[in-house]
Amino acid sequence: MSGPTLLEQLYRLQDRLRFVQSRQRERDTVPEELSEVDRAYRERVETLDGIRERLAEAESERRRAEGDLSDLQEKQKKYQGQLRSVQSSREYGAVLNEIDGVDKLIRTTEDRVLALDEEIENARKELEAREESLPRETEEHEEKLKDWRTTQRGIDDELAAAATEIQEIERQMPPKDRAEFHRLIEKKGGVAIARVSAGSCSACHVKIRPAAMQILKNGKEIVYCDSCKRILYWDGQP
Repeated sequence: MSGPTLLEQLYRLQDRLRFVQSRQRERDTVPEELSEVDRAYRERVETLDGIRERLAEAESERRRAEGDLSDLQEKQKKYQGQLRSVQSSREYGAVLNEIDGVDKLIRTTEDRVLALDEEIENARKELEAREESLPRETEEHEEKLKDWRTTQRGIDDELAAAATEIQEIERQMPPKDRAEFHRLIEKKGGVAIARVSAGSCSACHVKIRPAAMQILKNGKEIVYCDSCKRILYWDGQP
């Protein structure tokens, strides 16, 4: 018994590729009845990530503010030292102005540090509470999606089997025909081969010429649709 023809291989390859695309979409799409459950859980996880991110930013900002405060305090000491060595009232007034400006910046920076301390403390408390409840929420979420996860694993098994078959079909095909097939798949929206139904191309519904139909029935040459330029496949059905 002879093996499948090139056209049969191409048609089966297309069928398996479309099957993979469809099942991947099904696997990755949460059923409508579970979408709200999944959305609520993902929002909680995203909120937790947001708190972690903001906490890290606040801690980094506080370190910068402490550095600024240290620099300002050094300036304050420097101006206070200059104040003791000035020779004129004019110089004395100028140094006093510098000290006054630094004092204001120190108070502003100290207020910023205190505000950041409060923000950090609140963020840590909220983070701790949310991290404590996350394992329970995750367990509840997975329990509600248990049947769906089982379905996903079943689809993964189907996809693995289809991938193996696709590799085997492509391995047996001449490289030139394989390359032409993939070119058409990409150009024709995933449909490189159209089955002939009732004497017409099933993709564009244009009638196949009698001469082309005869060549197709002989099964020895690849025939393209005159209209949509896809490869035609005839399975012997009227």
